[in-house]
Amino acid sequence: MADEELDTILAGFTPISLEALEDRAALLRRVDLKYVLSPDELLELLRQFARDHDALEIEGRRRFAYRTVYFDTPELRTFYDHVAGRRPRFKLRTRCYLDNHRCQFEVKVKTSDDETDKRQADHRSDAEDEIGPAARRLIDEALSDAGAEPIGNLRPVLATGFQRFTLAARGGGMRATCDLDLRLTRVDDGSQARLRNGRVVLETKSEDGDSAIDQALRDAGIDSASMSKYRVGIDLLVEPDSSGETTGLRRLFERVPTDA
Repeated sequence: MADEELDTILAGFTPISLEALEDRAALLRRVDLKYVLSPDELLELLRQFARDHDALEIEGRRRFAYRTVYFDTPELRTFYDHVAGRRPRFKLRTRCYLDNHRCQFEVKVKTSDDETDKRQADHRSDAEDEIGPAARRLIDEALSDAGAEPIGNLRPVLATGFQRFTLAARGGGMRATCDLDLRLTRVDDGSQARLRNGRVVLETKSEDGDSAIDQALRDAGIDSASMSKYRVGIDLLVEPDSSGETTGLRRLFERVPTDA
């Protein structure tokens, strides 16, 4: 997919500021659904919804670069808790917004009653692969509040990099994000994987999982996919054959040559 073609289509959307987006799409309870699309499927979807959706714009930009670093124990406790479906379970990561050099540390806990508790703290952008005192306090407080066992030795395990744009429906609180050029990187040796053939990951966020975009994708015969970037990345690059659940998703990825 040519960047110029995508940017031309995105330019046809009415812009919306971050503040207006948050006011419009402040969903207290929501259903998140992910889809893996080909470039042609994405462009067709954008053409279809340019009339009644707006595009997030910040300082003239509509696409934004992200880098995320995930932390785990040497035994990969958070990964295997996810594989086993344990609750409470959690993910620990830094998320850096490369365009404005901001970074946050995030703790995302899936509680015993299947709710999601997401907490954030400001983090040094030049220390994305480190856990500082504020991040450590955030981890300890979140796990204690969720009734999870404390966690000690942590290290950076997997990094993800991608570009993202965000759409918001003019009616209701539905929004969608689309991640482009997704790369998964094993931190200790630099090995990488990426989606094949320019595929992208689109995620809808709505009250009931039945937004206009969800309906359009179903009508086109495109099913949602259960996909965690962290789980797929560990499965591909760190712990092959750790579980069968991501086998289908692994076929959508390819290893990146070391010189690419």
